[in-house]
Amino acid sequence: MPSKKILLVDNDVEYQALITNALEPANYRINMSLDSESGFQLARKDRPDLIIISVELPDSNGYLLCKRYREEGSLKKVPIIIISKDAKPKDFEQHRKLKIRADEYMLKPFSEEVILSKVQNLIGFHISEKEFELMQEHLNSMIQEKITLDDRINTLEKENEKLKEQLNGTGNIQSELKAARERETVLQKQLKENKEHTNVIDKWLTEANDTVKRLQVDNDKITKENASAKAEFENIKKQLKELNDAYGALQNRLKKSRTDVEKIKLLLNQAASLLPKE
Repeated sequence: MPSKKILLVDNDVEYQALITNALEPANYRINMSLDSESGFQLARKDRPDLIIISVELPDSNGYLLCKRYREEGSLKKVPIIIISKDAKPKDFEQHRKLKIRADEYMLKPFSEEVILSKVQNLIGFHISEKEFELMQEHLNSMIQEKITLDDRINTLEKENEKLKEQLNGTGNIQSELKAARERETVLQKQLKENKEHTNVIDKWLTEANDTVKRLQVDNDKITKENASAKAEFENIKKQLKELNDAYGALQNRLKKSRTDVEKIKLLLNQAASLLPKE
């Protein structure tokens, strides 16, 4: 499963490091540009899944660069985050009202956790199929453990009720009364601990179920992207076969007439130009 690509256009070294440290461990691939023009050309070439733009750029500003992306056909739907150390909240509010607005706005300073959360909200999590299967297995294990704990709690509660009944019927048998009370104290402690453990598991299950739902949405999106990539690959294979056929024809002509070498070289160069560029 390929990593999602993020283009960072910012010449602030400190925040280049902060954003890289936040996103690369989450399996996002970061491309960086220091100025507006090179950032625009890199985006057109690499087609990122998300773009982060600083307002403060040496050759322009982030608002103008955002406008260029929104007006570029192949990039206008790519999510954009605008960051700034000098902007005021009202500047962001004014830009939000425009047709060429960004998807998110962030004032520096911000933490690694905040930028990671913003990115995940816009383009989702990135997780391998193996990691997804492991999470599901762990979730099933936790569910089973909760069922076991619920059964244990029910057993302890029944045992506790029996002990209470025994305590009420012991009369003057002091030794049995003391033992029963001690046992009740132990059971009450165990019951409390198991209920606390169950509450923790309930909370984890809720969070895990939310994560699984988000991951399923991401997996559906990736499946569609893979189907599109496969169709594009088949088209490239077809073009390559056509180019190979053309190359074979040129070789045959080369054998027939050595005097046409220069013309054949020109045809080969033309055929080579049809190859898809990376």
